[in-house]
Amino acid sequence: MDTKIKLIIFDLYGVMSMGSYKDTCRWISKKYGHSFKYCYDIVYHKHFTDAAMARVVESEACKRTVKELNMEESGSELLAKHMSFQKLNKSVFDLALQLKNKGYKILLLSKNTPGQFKNLVNKYSLDKYFDIQNTYDLRLEKKDIRTMKYVLKNYKVKGSEVFFVDDQEFNFPNAKKLGVHTYLYKNFKDFRKYLNKLLSI
Repeated sequence: MDTKIKLIIFDLYGVMSMGSYKDTCRWISKKYGHSFKYCYDIVYHKHFTDAAMARVVESEACKRTVKELNMEESGSELLAKHMSFQKLNKSVFDLALQLKNKGYKILLLSKNTPGQFKNLVNKYSLDKYFDIQNTYDLRLEKKDIRTMKYVLKNYKVKGSEVFFVDDQEFNFPNAKKLGVHTYLYKNFKDFRKYLNKLLSI
């Protein structure tokens, strides 16, 4: 496939690292008998998003989550459980380094609270290897078209010169409107195969 990709955007939580809110909600669903969608709507879309948009502090978002789901854990215990799932996706990390060495610009993009963001970045020293942007600092959601416009302007690239991989499909519609190439991450094997074809590497 003939492309002119210059910038590759990796989702930080769910692609570059494993252990996203999906894992946390699967744990809650299994323990308390709720449907995954019900948990995800409350945990991620409602309370976590409030914290990631700086509308409430993270501790308050966790307390509200626990209360709404009638959980026995405290807010701090829920946060600790969530963070216990997080680990580096070594295969994606190594691939991103290879792409960087080939001359591609690499950006790790995250919608997260400052605490969780800094914890993962510092744990694996990710800022030593890649550019990183937390949409919290923009007071925007990752899916907001203004976020992608900011990235395009900052890197001086066109949408057609950008490849964006994420594990959340709802982050793609506005990016696609700007001509960005997108890919829904499910597993490394299929992702590597697709990327090899896209970039002819």
